[in-house]
Amino acid sequence: MRPIHESDDLGDVERRRAILDGTAIPTAYKIGYILNFYREPSFRMIETEFGLTRPEIVILIFLTVRDGASASEFCEFSGHLKASVSRAVILLDKKNLIRREPDKTDSRRQLLYLTPEGRALYERYIPMLKAREAAMLACLSTEERAQFARLLDKLAAHVPGWGFASEL
Repeated sequence: MRPIHESDDLGDVERRRAILDGTAIPTAYKIGYILNFYREPSFRMIETEFGLTRPEIVILIFLTVRDGASASEFCEFSGHLKASVSRAVILLDKKNLIRREPDKTDSRRQLLYLTPEGRALYERYIPMLKAREAAMLACLSTEERAQFARLLDKLAAHVPGWGFASEL
């Protein structure tokens, strides 16, 4: 399925909208739809061009704002599985993109730090991700972008309150 564009035939737009609105979970489905069209091509390019796995990409992004975090902290924040994060940390360390140091307050934990090589690699791929984000948001006015940012902030702040659905 292609993304909806203004130049698309009205029938294509309506068919896509019918699918997106027709699911039992339209909001989550639309968020996933948008995210997939942002993330999938971006991450495939980074995987191909820079040899990073998806968990490695997001760990490097995380460490640019939370250098010195543990893998467990990353998992708690991101919802990623510990096994895939553990493998990614080992690979990043082998590639000299991060360094691991024991936590002085808890010797069982290792803290993760970007190396200069890790930061330089991040600086090479982040402009492409920023450009894709700008393209994604291009259909919104300045006011709509500000409102969207506020709504995303509100949803993100609410994530810890979700817990597990009791209906499951």
